[in-house]
Formats: sequence, C-alpha cells, structure tokens
Amino acid sequence: MPVENHNTTEQTDSAPSPATIRSWRFGDLPAAELIPQLQKHLLAQNSEALWQLVWLDNDGQPVIGLLPKTSWVVTPNFETLYDPLSVTYQVTKHCRDVCINIDDNAAIKTTQMSYAKWQDELIAYSQTYESLSTDIEPSGSVNRKPNYHHGLIGFIGYDIAAHALSPVAAIQLAAQPSAVLGHYDIYLMPAAQDVTSAWTLTVHQTDDTSDVSDERQHKNTLVTALTSYLDAFDKTLSDSNNYMDQATPKIALQPAPLVLKAQWVKPDYQTAFDQTQDYLQQGDCYQINLTQAWQGSLTYQGNSGKSLSSLIDHLPNLQRNTQAPFAGYLNVQYDYQTYADPNHLKQAANVIEQKNTFELLSCSPELFFTFIKDRKTGKHHIRTKPIKGTMPRGITPEQDNNYKQQLVDSEKDRAENVMIVDLLRNDLGKYAKIGSVKVPQLFAIESFSNVHHMVSTITAELKNDTHPLAVLFGSLPAGSITGTPKKRSVEIISELENAPRGAYCGTMGYMNFDGSGQWNVLIRTIQANHSFANDTEQQGHVSLWAGGGITVASDCEAEYQECLDKVGNLLSVLAQKNSH
Repeated sequence: MPVENHNTTEQTDSAPSPATIRSWRFGDLPAAELIPQLQKHLLAQNSEALWQLVWLDNDGQPVIGLLPKTSWVVTPNFETLYDPLSVTYQVTKHCRDVCINIDDNAAIKTTQMSYAKWQDELIAYSQTYESLSTDIEPSGSVNRKPNYHHGLIGFIGYDIAAHALSPVAAIQLAAQPSAVLGHYDIYLMPAAQDVTSAWTLTVHQTDDTSDVSDERQHKNTLVTALTSYLDAFDKTLSDSNNYMDQATPKIALQPAPLVLKAQWVKPDYQTAFDQTQDYLQQGDCYQINLTQAWQGSLTYQGNSGKSLSSLIDHLPNLQRNTQAPFAGYLNVQYDYQTYADPNHLKQAANVIEQKNTFELLSCSPELFFTFIKDRKTGKHHIRTKPIKGTMPRGITPEQDNNYKQQLVDSEKDRAENVMIVDLLRNDLGKYAKIGSVKVPQLFAIESFSNVHHMVSTITAELKNDTHPLAVLFGSLPAGSITGTPKKRSVEIISELENAPRGAYCGTMGYMNFDGSGQWNVLIRTIQANHSFANDTEQQGHVSLWAGGGITVASDCEAEYQECLDKVGNLLSVLAQKNSH
C-alpha cells in the first residue's frame, strides 16, 4: 500500500523543482525482483505506451526510469559503413510530450547523423535543461555519494565507440541498438537512503513554466494514469503477501533455463592468443584485451511465437548471485532495417522492416567514471576505478585468502594494472586542469561473489569549458577493456575476435543535467535481441562475453581459465544449475 501521499500531480506554475507524487512499498521486494514484475504490470495496464524501463543499482543508490520525455535510439546505418569518412547512424528520437494522453504513440522522428553530431545534440539538450536541475541537490560535494536527480540514463555500446576511434579499420557493428539514452523526468527512487523497500515517484516540471501548455496538461494526465497503475501494482503485491502464510517462504516463479554455449573451443582461444602474442612481440601494443562469446536462444512456446522467457526474468537470480554494485537493466523497442541481399543494399525492394526488442542486463562490478559537481565551487570532478587483475574466489576461507594474496603479490597483474592507469591518466589529461590528475589508490584488492579484482583509483578536476558528456564520449571505449595504445588495440581486437561486441564493454549509467553522473564498464553483461516479423517473435538471441588483458608475460592456460572464472557463475545461474 502507499506509505505516504504528497502533492499528487499538481505543481506550481513558477516552480521548476521536482514534485514527490507518492511512495509505495511494493511488497518490500528488492529492486532486482521488483523490476520484472513492474514491467509486466505496466505492459498489461497499457501495452500501447512506449515504456522504456531502465534500472541502475548505482552502488546502492538505485533509480528506475519508466517512460522518458525524450529518448534517442541509435542503430547502425549499414549503407554508409563502406565509406569510413562519412559514416552515419539511424537516430530515432521519441518525444513523449507531443501526445495528448498516455495511450497515444509518441512523436517519432528518425534522422541520419554522425556519431559526433549526435553527441553535440545531447550536449546542447543537456545544457537547455541544466538550469532546471541547479537547485535539486544543493548540498552536493566532492565527497558525497552520487545519485540520479534529473538527466539522461542509458548506455553507449563498445562497437560505436571503437568505430569512432578507428573509422578506417572497418570495425563491425552489431545489428542492434548501438546506443540508447533517455531523458527521465519521471522515475522511482528509494524514499529514504536507509529504506530501500519504499519507492517514491518523482516528477520534474520540464515545460515552459510561464505557460500552462498542452504539454503540461498531457504530463499531468500521464502522471495521474501512471499513479493509478502503481497503486494497482502495490495493492496486488500487498494482497499477495497477506494471502500467503507468513510461515511459508516466498517462491518466485523461475524462468526457463537458458543455456549459452561457448563460440570458441579451447584451440580457437589458443590461436587468437598466439596471434595476440605476435602483435605484442612486434611492438604494436603493450596490452590487448582479448574476449570470447557465449551464445544461446530464449525458449518459445510451440508455434505461437510467444516467448516463455525474457532476459529480465533472470535478473533476480543474477543479482542475488553477484550483488554487482554497478548492475543495470534496460529494455527498448526499436525498428530496424535488414536486407534480403546485402550486395544490393540500395534497392528499395530489398529492405525488410523489423520491429524488435533489445534487452541489456549488466552485472558489472566495474566503475568507469563518476562525475561530481561541487556546489560550493561550481567545479566538476571525475573519478575512475579501472579493474585489471583477477583471481577466483576460494572454496574455503584459507584457499580464498591464498588466492587473494597471490593477486596482491602478482607482478604481472600489477604491470597490467599500471598500464591501464597510465592510459586513463592520459585520457583524462585531455580534459583535466593541469596538475589535477591524481592516483590516490593503486593496486587495491576488491572481492566479489566469484572473483577478486585488482582496482586502482584515478581522480581529476575538469577544465571549466569541458562538458562531462564530452569527456565520457571522448574516453570511450574504456582502456581496461581495450588495451594500450587504445586505437591500435581496438583494431587488433576487431581482427582477432571477428565478431562485434555490441553493448558489451561499452558503458551504462546516467548523466544529470548539472554534469554529475556515474557510468559503469559493461562487463559481466548479457544482451538479448528479440526479432519480430508480422507481430510474431522469430528469434530471441542472447550473448555473453568474457575476456582479459593479454601481455607478453601472459600464460594462455591461465587467461583462458580467467574467462571461465569471470562468467562461470552467470552461466550457471542462467542454466539454473545453482541452488539459489
């Protein structure tokens, strides 16, 4: 049931500050268990609304975005990939507030634009709304834990960033969204920092505050409908809890097992490893991050084409197993053009329109960037924590401590780690004030459910004329998942892996309009593409990747085992081999 009731949907015409609508307990479910049920409920209430559900854990500062005011879905335009100097992407922009009510489709505009032009549009859009978020977090400081309070949420994939870094290398792009970002002015957050089971709906006034416009009337109608949906959802969960015998433990419905198979057998990895060593010995790079894929398909019911399982159904078990601090989930619908004959791309009759759904589920332990806006000084600070160096967890406390100590003592892992620290220091040096780049912590050991990692911390103060989004885009892909030098590494990766990574090894997170934000590195990340034709689902393709940094001192057997250590628990949870 609702735990508190504030201003319902009314906001004063002069106030741009957010209004708290209402809070609910939602059956006291943890976020990872709440998200799948919430998505199903919203779709059942209104299947026509363009829900674009996104959840970020944010190291204990979670946020759930529901239906963005504006969103950008970026997909490859394969017609232009053959001319690296004029590559464009299909950018589909959804604008919610031109609708009359929640049942109407959002205005959809698709344009072709370059990666750089899209970045410029996002920065200009963010600057437009910056004044509306100035007073939302007045107590912000460099030492305060960051949280979402109004801005963009989504992901930027590895492929699009690597292609921009080396456009002439013909780096492949996966046939799926290359990036998705949404302006979430309506979202759920914990009602209090120490009460994660109570969620508050927050709504920002984002129209012209001097005019009671159709846009605002539409938004109030939308929020009224959404509040009723959430009331019904909360009541359903509450009634379910009251009906159940309190002595009986809750048993969540389990999704169908999802078995992913390695695309490389061990000799395949050995071949790629040997080729990597050749490049290292020739001096092309000091380190190259070599990864491999596991793939599979979601299960379907007979000939109906209806999926028995979506990726989101596996979220509760995965998050319970990993407790990943930078976990996240995103679901987006998108239109996509494929070609019956790739050799004749420009023939109109050759184009096949498909409606698809893309799911991204990350159990990432790795922070890419934290952006902090110091309210007292107006300065922007940045922190990054690259991971390089891995050992498995032990079965016994003694074995676990031994593995941890081996990582502490490993000269090879320290060498790999410091290479990436230097690379990131150079990346940040392009945007930071001279002398502000620091390394306050080097070679720290952080332990997760299945592995120990070696983690270092780098901090800097940004130049006054540098927008944080420019830093984010300009530093992708992350050095910890490419190698050094970065440009040559992504070229070699494209050659050896011979398959696009998609979103994997990109970044997922949020950027508030005031320039504060937090982004992960999309490792331990699963992608699912649901393809439709004639409204019938044809395919539910799933992929998961793992890899590690290779240097001249690397051992093939150890590197191969490291891949298995990183994803072994995820594969087991998906296949339901664990007893969780």
